[in-house]
Amino acid sequence: MGPLPGTYDRAETFQASDAPLLVIDTDLVIRDVNPAYLKVTGRTYDELLGSPMFEAFPGNPGDPHVTSETNISAYFENVFRSTRRDHMPVHRYDLSSSDAPGAFARNFWTSVTTPLRDQTGHLYGALHHAENLTSIVESIWASGPPSPAGLTTDQQTWNSLVTTLAREVLAHGQARRTAEQLQHALDSRIVIEQAKGMIAAREGISIDQAYARLRQYARRHNAVLHDVARAVVELGLSV
Repeated sequence: MGPLPGTYDRAETFQASDAPLLVIDTDLVIRDVNPAYLKVTGRTYDELLGSPMFEAFPGNPGDPHVTSETNISAYFENVFRSTRRDHMPVHRYDLSSSDAPGAFARNFWTSVTTPLRDQTGHLYGALHHAENLTSIVESIWASGPPSPAGLTTDQQTWNSLVTTLAREVLAHGQARRTAEQLQHALDSRIVIEQAKGMIAAREGISIDQAYARLRQYARRHNAVLHDVARAVVELGLSV
């Protein structure tokens, strides 16, 4: 079973994103995943593609505090019914171990799910963005709930605090990644401009013609434009 046809651009949305993304159809069958999602779940593309959600990620039957399959199903069904994007706050959903059948590792998540429609407006599934907050939540919980003498003595209040702090840390991490991506884009642009100038001067052509040569060379060799430009600048590659 291959990926669903639809309006999302797999090359751009999946390959260029460091956000863990999954496409699921209205029957809760996994139809596509990106590398970031495979990394965070420890699964392979072949393991997940075409698998029902709860066969790929069964619930942990040994812990009543884990978010149940029923609740997750209801969450997706609400997205399909309302056809509106929905956010699931920090929740626990353990991952089963592929090395030790029956064993589960404690995991905490937050997610956003967006309905997907084809060009005719037909709802065919959803794009699910799941962020793993396990390390964040575990580090906060390590100190335990505040003492009765503290400002927050109620467990529900403590849970809310954990959720808020986790969101803040996650937002900070996303901002940092965005800054890094922007810096990478700037660095790439600088290298490309340098390469264009070198080609133009060496070949006696215009900057636009030099850029066209760079792009043509990259296409012919199925290479990344930035890598070709760097080879021109650092290795003297002739295009």
